[in-house]
Amino acid sequence: MGFFKKESITEDENISISNEINNTTCDTYQTSHKNSFRRDDLSLFHTNDIEYVINNFPSMSIEIRNSLNNLAETLEDTINFIEDKSSEIIKDSRDFKLSQAHRDTSIAIYDVVENIREYIDWMKDEYEKKINKADENSEKNNVELEKIVDKELVDEDNNVEIEIFKDLTLIEPKGFRLKENLVKVDDWNDLLVKTAEILNRQYKNNKNSNKKLGYFIIDDKKSEQNSFRDTAIEMLNEYKIGLDEFIIIS
Repeated sequence: MGFFKKESITEDENISISNEINNTTCDTYQTSHKNSFRRDDLSLFHTNDIEYVINNFPSMSIEIRNSLNNLAETLEDTINFIEDKSSEIIKDSRDFKLSQAHRDTSIAIYDVVENIREYIDWMKDEYEKKINKADENSEKNNVELEKIVDKELVDEDNNVEIEIFKDLTLIEPKGFRLKENLVKVDDWNDLLVKTAEILNRQYKNNKNSNKKLGYFIIDDKKSEQNSFRDTAIEMLNEYKIGLDEFIIIS
């Protein structure tokens, strides 16, 4: 999915860029970028601060993670755009210094992308640790609570059931059905927490199975609710649970 379209760059802008960067600028540009944006030097956030957000505001940590994913994708599109321009320069004017300056920038940006991807993976691991710890500390109480709230959901006549892969924009869940489990939730964050608990408790061995999952077209509309939905889908895929086996109740 592209966040930066080539068509939005005009020919005037291309000419301007080519004319403004002379050989001296290129040399300075290359030298400065050799020492900038190295992965080890890039600190997105202090890890203690993000750990605090994950532990105390888990729903916002998911929003941060999704935003970082979007940023990484935009930077990837930027790299592709710069590389295209670099190739055009070689083809049209044989300006190797300017082309190399462009490519040095692409390499520097790619270092940033890798750093962001690693940071996202770290955040995901920390989030899962929190979920697993909560599950270990309260598994018995959660099972008893589910049995109580299951009946509350069953007794309601106005429940609307929606498949997890549909567009859930503006949908606020009050529960979900995962195979034989019928669970009441307070909000999207609670849905993610309780889904993770059930998956880890009941389907832990699924992770290592060779089960083949069916293919579903996931609505790609951007919304806060669909961001939560996508996180739930990631968990279901990890535990080899078919998307048709998870129903949102609203």
